[in-house]
Amino acid sequence: MSTYLTPTLTSAALHPLFSLMRDRGLNPDELPELASDWGNNQLQFPVPVFDRILEQAASALKLPAIGVQLGSHLDWRRFRLLAYLLSECRTGRDALSQLRRYYPLISESNPPDVFIGQQSVKVVFYVSDGSLQNRQTRAELVAAGIHDVGSRLGDSFYKITGIGFQQSAPAYRDQLDRYFGVPVRFGEACNWISFSSEHLDKSMKKAAPFLESMLEGAEVPWKTEDTERPFSRKLRHILYYWPTCLPMTKEAVADLLGTSARTLTRRLQEEGSQFSELSKHCRLVRAAAALKRTSKDVQQLANELGFSDRRGFERAFKQWTGQTPAAFRRQWRNQGSAVTSHALEANMSYY
Repeated sequence: MSTYLTPTLTSAALHPLFSLMRDRGLNPDELPELASDWGNNQLQFPVPVFDRILEQAASALKLPAIGVQLGSHLDWRRFRLLAYLLSECRTGRDALSQLRRYYPLISESNPPDVFIGQQSVKVVFYVSDGSLQNRQTRAELVAAGIHDVGSRLGDSFYKITGIGFQQSAPAYRDQLDRYFGVPVRFGEACNWISFSSEHLDKSMKKAAPFLESMLEGAEVPWKTEDTERPFSRKLRHILYYWPTCLPMTKEAVADLLGTSARTLTRRLQEEGSQFSELSKHCRLVRAAAALKRTSKDVQQLANELGFSDRRGFERAFKQWTGQTPAAFRRQWRNQGSAVTSHALEANMSYY
């Protein structure tokens, strides 16, 4: 899915690191490998770059267990697509399947394998090549992220029963034991984490408060009461939260939903919708939001949102709003949100 030839990881995983550096009086911009727009949580870093950033930051912070530090402090509001997808799941079993399909959107490492037994669920996860230390750091980041989100969901869904890493025990192994709350095993054949399967088929309703907190501050700019076209409504949400660094293709969305592109097309047609229209509309909605809250130039927005060129973007935006992107931004800044929002709402109601 990525334009990189090497495996990548989402920059959202680095935001706890940036916050920690600032708290200690360090400037993240001083890290040599860091992109100038690191504040964008939808970038993808090639793994070698990701590793060098972690090495530089760990050295500056004097923090050896940096993987656990990051994984245990992820800002889940930066994973709103995941939150929406989980909120649509009926049971914990459904959620596990959805998590596995979601994983390729944040990493080009192989997605985790999930083994469900009578007593426990074992999640085997993989990390890309690198030095032993970097592989361990990334493994700890993934494991801590799984443990953190599981703990937030509560005992109704998650109770850890064991964890193991491929690498040998680090000097800070006691810190890992304390964080995970179980004796950590090292030198394993694979990286894994296991938890009780007792509540696997129970309703996800009890997870609603946490999922709502993940979506906190996220406003979908259209009415959600469209009960006549539920699949189209679901696609609108998915496309609106889709990572801008990844192509918004029918095939990729179908994979995320565990279906085929042909089935996705058929279900949309049954509701009188088309994928191309829904995806274009969501890109334009996101363009309008970006024009209001950022100073990115039109060319950059066109590239980020998947338009073939600037002229195509400007033509589509003007057809939608009656204004060019530049004129829209000027009007918004000069007159405030009242007039512009009204114009947008009129157009959004079509979909």
